[in-house]
Amino acid sequence: MVEGWRESAGLSAVEAARALEPFCGEFLYTHVDNEGLMQGTDLDAIMAVRRATARRLTAAGGITTQAEIDTLDAAGIDAVVGMAIYTGRLPLPDPAPERGSGRSPE
Repeated sequence: MVEGWRESAGLSAVEAARALEPFCGEFLYTHVDNEGLMQGTDLDAIMAVRRATARRLTAAGGITTQAEIDTLDAAGIDAVVGMAIYTGRLPLPDPAPERGSGRSPE
């Protein structure tokens, strides 16, 4: 765990998740070492946090490819993707086709 994105807070992300789990409904894990660098994320570190908690988990930081998103999704982990979408490296999927007016049928 990093304090201010610069120095260690003395706990690993796994230790923090275990200690805080009774007080949290979900966790956002940001891998700050890779954030914004377009070099991929640390899937092993994210999966270690997944194994440490039963709470909902969202991962961020360096997620760059659809394969990473698919791997996270298969493990029940949501993904926050920023730079890869912003730069066009990871295209947004086409929106779902229109399904109706949103009104109840009469």
